[in-house]
Amino acid sequence: MTGKNNVTLSKQSGFLYGDALMAVTLVLLLLPTILYVLSDTLTMVKTAYIDDYILQDTVSYIEEGKALYDSGGTPHITATPVSGNHNLPHIVFKKSLVEEEINGISILRYRVQAIDNGAVVYEISTFLGPPHH
Repeated sequence: MTGKNNVTLSKQSGFLYGDALMAVTLVLLLLPTILYVLSDTLTMVKTAYIDDYILQDTVSYIEEGKALYDSGGTPHITATPVSGNHNLPHIVFKKSLVEEEINGISILRYRVQAIDNGAVVYEISTFLGPPHH
């Protein structure tokens, strides 16, 4: 017999254990960073939605007061907890009506403040014109 039965080893392609270990290590190192960025993004989106709800309610109270004044009534002066389905129990809306004199003309200023744990978050005011006396 001659050397014709020699077996040659061919190179095989595929993952080795070292490659798999490197991939798992890389994923484990990147995963906390990805989760942190995701968590931070969700927190910012939630904050933006809450700010939007508060601003919408503040504008609604201003418009409600203007409509009541235009129909001959007087806007309500109260401190009202947040309305709607927003689950924001720490927000209170304070409504005030102050008579001011500008250039000799008596005008009412209607103000709505959104207050979060004692700090004013939003404040919107409008002039209502000469008072209905």
